[in-house]
Amino acid sequence: MEIDMKSKSSILTEVTKFRRDLHKIPELGFFVYRTGTYIRNVLSEFDCSISTIAKTGIVAFFDFGQSETICFRADMDALPIEEETSLPFSSEIEGCMHACGHDGHMANALCFAGILNDYKNEGKKFNYNALLLFQPAEETIDGAKIICGTDIFTRYNVKAIFGLHMWPFLEKGEIATKPGPMMAKSTTVKVEVRGLSSHCGEPEKGHDALLAACRFIDSLYSYKDKHVRKRSILKFGKMKSGNVLNAISDYSRIDGTMRTFEESTWKKLVNAMKHYAKQMSGRYNVDFKIDVSKFHPAVVNDENLYNRIKPTLLNDHINFVELRRPIMIAEDFSFFEEVMPGIFFFLGTGTGTPLHSSDFNFDEDVLVEGVHLFNTIFTKL
Repeated sequence: MEIDMKSKSSILTEVTKFRRDLHKIPELGFFVYRTGTYIRNVLSEFDCSISTIAKTGIVAFFDFGQSETICFRADMDALPIEEETSLPFSSEIEGCMHACGHDGHMANALCFAGILNDYKNEGKKFNYNALLLFQPAEETIDGAKIICGTDIFTRYNVKAIFGLHMWPFLEKGEIATKPGPMMAKSTTVKVEVRGLSSHCGEPEKGHDALLAACRFIDSLYSYKDKHVRKRSILKFGKMKSGNVLNAISDYSRIDGTMRTFEESTWKKLVNAMKHYAKQMSGRYNVDFKIDVSKFHPAVVNDENLYNRIKPTLLNDHINFVELRRPIMIAEDFSFFEEVMPGIFFFLGTGTGTPLHSSDFNFDEDVLVEGVHLFNTIFTKL
């Protein structure tokens, strides 16, 4: 379907309504009940089968009579942020806001669903069936991982998955992606240090967990600056230690984040943490516990799939550009790409307002480009 000026106008009207309706009712994690009801009500008007996944997620299957399917994903959850946009369609939920563009992602997918429904009514045939996946709990890591543990992709014989994200630092309406690594592996780092408390007047009787934690951070940062050449991040942003000002701390906890692209870099930094933990344990007679078990894999776009669709994107999307290098932001779309080929895209808002800001907003007309993108992929792949 070529989107001409007349249909662009109707698509803009529809996608704007979806986005603004959803923006008013942001919900967190898996608790996306009103959001899910809204999505189901829209999809119920279309010729598709609708089912539930991952507690509150929704799957819509458009059967075009093919043996294979391609999937399009939209995330549903919002953030615990008090909105400060003063928009007439601002959040109706205190302390909760769609500050990451997920309202736009859902609106994009719902509008695309309407186009798929038109194709079915017209009896058109394509190379694949279409599966629309509305995913909860993207912001809390678990959503995509749980979905990958189901049989949803084998049940519909899904061969590829596509998704997009609003991106403030691209030109308005610009579509961008790249082959290979696109977004970082994000690892939550939790370090606990246990020592022995004593009065500060008798420090020799204690084992200072606070001092050990500080020296650990200093040594680790110094090591990374000198010896890790690959692009990466390791930073601690939170520390809790001690109970009173005049007693040696017997417990410290530091929380941080690690961002990497290559597995070898990840292992190098984890090994460095273990090394300096052992070193500080011996020096200060304390015990260290390091937890790096919670993470997003890196978003790695399938190069063969990218090479298949790139010529079409260049021909059909005058706003398409290839990203120059990957970014340090993480996305749980990466879990899907571990089980099948996938491509993740950025959709530029041109605002420069960072994601997760209380004043995050965008012009809905950029969503027309998102609808066009999904339609181009489905009809030309």
